Amino acid sequence: MFASDLAQFVREGTTRGFLGEQMPVFSIITGQPEYLEPLRDEIPKNWLVTGYPWYSIKTPAHQAFLTEYQKKYGKENLRFGSIIGYSTIKAIAAGVAASGGKTDSESMVKAFEGLEFEMPDGKMSFRKIDHQATWGLYVGKLAVEDGKGVMVDYHYAPGDKLLPSDDEVRKLRPATD
Repeated sequence: MFASDLAQFVREGTTRGFLGEQMPVFSIITGQPEYLEPLRDEIPKNWLVTGYPWYSIKTPAHQAFLTEYQKKYGKENLRFGSIIGYSTIKAIAAGVAASGGKTDSESMVKAFEGLEFEMPDGKMSFRKIDHQATWGLYVGKLAVEDGKGVMVDYHYAPGDKLLPSDDEVRKLRPATD
């Protein structure tokens, strides 16, 4: 669903009465700025969502990222794509460094297996067993503050705690020789 579709859905649902505050709603990515901004003060309160509450993440690494971003691009709000793009480039740079500067496919695959690096949300790695990234996500509730939608009562769920265990991966992906 696009942000404009979500806005229309919320407005219609509120008008027709099926999105009252008593209706529990779980919505992936709806806490991202791209989805919150079009709704402004029409945000459905208490939805449980995943998103990117950039405006209230107070870790030193994220604050440094925010400061540098706003220095370069002005006081513009961050988007989820901002941190995705930045972290993707950091991952690629870490992979190239780990490969000794080699960029052929085989060298890069080997370099990324078990690779750890820092990003604004903390340490991330690519698991050796299945090459999955351990990037986590923010989970919280929607609210309206100062006339705009925000995520509140959120926490960061580390990706390595959300992914299947190595034993489960071995069951799901049996070795093929």
